[in-house]
Amino acid sequence: MKKVNSFLIAVVILIFSSVNLIIAQGTSITILHTNDSHSHLDAVGPKTCNLEGTLGGIAKAASVIGMIKQSETNVLTLHAGDFSVGDFFFNKYFGAPELQIMKMIGFDALTVGNHEFDLGPSTLNDVLTAGFAGGSFPVISANLDLTGYPALSNFIQPYTIKNFGGVKVGIFGMTIPSPLSNAYPVIIREDVAEIAYATVVELQSQGCNTIIFLSHLGSAIDEQIAANVPGINFIIGGHDHYAFAQPVVIMNPESKPVYICQAGSYYQNIGKLKFTVDNGIVTYDNYQLIPVNAGVPAVPEIKAVIDELKLGIKAQFGDVYHTIDGFALLDMNADNQPSSRIKDTPMGNLVTDSYRNKTHTKIAITANGLIAEKIYRGAITSADIFRTVSYGYDTTTGLDFKLATFDILGSELVKGLEVGLSMIGIDDDFFLQVSGMTFKYNPANAVGERVILSSVKINWMPLNPNKKYSVTVNEGLLGILTSLGGVEVENINILPVLEYKGLRDYVRKLRVLFYSPEGRIKEVNSGDAVESSEETNPQGYDYELKDNYPNPFNPSTTINYQLAANGFTSLKIYDVLGKEVATLINEKQDAGTYSVQWNASVYSSGVYFYKLQSNGFVQTKRMILTK
Repeated sequence: MKKVNSFLIAVVILIFSSVNLIIAQGTSITILHTNDSHSHLDAVGPKTCNLEGTLGGIAKAASVIGMIKQSETNVLTLHAGDFSVGDFFFNKYFGAPELQIMKMIGFDALTVGNHEFDLGPSTLNDVLTAGFAGGSFPVISANLDLTGYPALSNFIQPYTIKNFGGVKVGIFGMTIPSPLSNAYPVIIREDVAEIAYATVVELQSQGCNTIIFLSHLGSAIDEQIAANVPGINFIIGGHDHYAFAQPVVIMNPESKPVYICQAGSYYQNIGKLKFTVDNGIVTYDNYQLIPVNAGVPAVPEIKAVIDELKLGIKAQFGDVYHTIDGFALLDMNADNQPSSRIKDTPMGNLVTDSYRNKTHTKIAITANGLIAEKIYRGAITSADIFRTVSYGYDTTTGLDFKLATFDILGSELVKGLEVGLSMIGIDDDFFLQVSGMTFKYNPANAVGERVILSSVKINWMPLNPNKKYSVTVNEGLLGILTSLGGVEVENINILPVLEYKGLRDYVRKLRVLFYSPEGRIKEVNSGDAVESSEETNPQGYDYELKDNYPNPFNPSTTINYQLAANGFTSLKIYDVLGKEVATLINEKQDAGTYSVQWNASVYSSGVYFYKLQSNGFVQTKRMILTK
């Protein structure tokens, strides 16, 4: 009997020890998150031999999410906003299919991004109605005043609460109050810190053990809220398209850590954050940014849906997925590099050059926030080109913004540059990219005084504040400069030229692209020397690389070019693989026009490229040697 009693006591002790161990372990919860998918249902990036993209796309993302959900319990799947605008899928279907697929995958919450309002609240309401036919999941934003459009309150709430075995997780969202928003009569409130505080208090009053802020405010504002609003455990962010390998940690007013995460864009990463809740204490465990790359298979059922949707796109816009318009010899980014003082971007230079190619104005300008995506190395299809300039909606064609030209005084041009520099460090969407001009700025100066006036050159000549210059922009930037920035312009002409088609034509003209930062825009510090405003181009030359003649040729051809300023110049020949085969010019040259002959008698037939570089100007053209 004593042995039996001893055995029973041992079993009881073991059971209670196991229970205590389970309690001590708490409840483990996994957050899977993405943001800024921008209608990229299909994979993009470097292509297979069949011109299929290899990076991102919702079918591949669904594979990652599905595998994790099979192996783990208590999984939250979140999207931090901007599912709208950015691909032919939006211009054809307006986002409803993405919501249906997200519902199929099992998303738990979606915050409202600023681009959800690009076509107005009525269109957003229609999209939510169609996308959530037969069922929905929470769409959240706490700083939207829906009084002016109450129908949206059927879909959008300030927050949602999930329960995992007694652990209540409160999730609230917010939308960046961008001046570019088309939300009216919906009001996007700007008192975000106050709203965050009030919402946290409300969620705590409902017994939430953990509070997640599903933010579409951008990381700069996220960090401010983390530092000033107690009670938030995790911020799952969006808007910037940043991909944080590990969370940014900010200490809140109670000296507790807040973990800020962001997963890039276009379903190219899935963020995975694990945490534990034990007796109301939230403990961060670990984080992983999972790439959705060529090694990730697509979910066949979702891939089939996407392929069917692409047939509708082809019927309306042509075979944009298999029409090769050019080739990129390197990745051409659309983002400023924080570590570099050169702030013009490869895509900014390409897009603005394409404007001037179409309109022949002295200057062309766009904004970072109006260039949606990079171009990847390899074949460039029409779909790739559209993704880069997909903002705006033309009701006649179903495509993007039209181009516009105007005349502007030099003094007003500087005012426009200052508008673009006013949000540095807060929202770089306003940062301007240019063609036909160069300038420097000091971000430490007060707003409105950041442009270094003596550095502004138009066609390599100092800016004349009393002279009028011709400028090309798209319709979106025209509205920003004139309506929001108060910049005065004259002779506005909205052209029957779509930005996408202008860029596509320019890519077809160049055929081979390797744009890079050129120094058109430079950031300086207060101690840097300020250059003289002395004229370096008194004859008014512009940079230009002309088409070689004859072309095709055998064995010789002539290349003509024009330089706008004195400087070191190179003219080199490359084969179709990008290998340098000849150097025609490699010396300092004065501003002026030049003619160079290339004798290719020792080279084999084929396609060659000639590249001119001088003072930051870079251009490449194609020629054909036939023997």
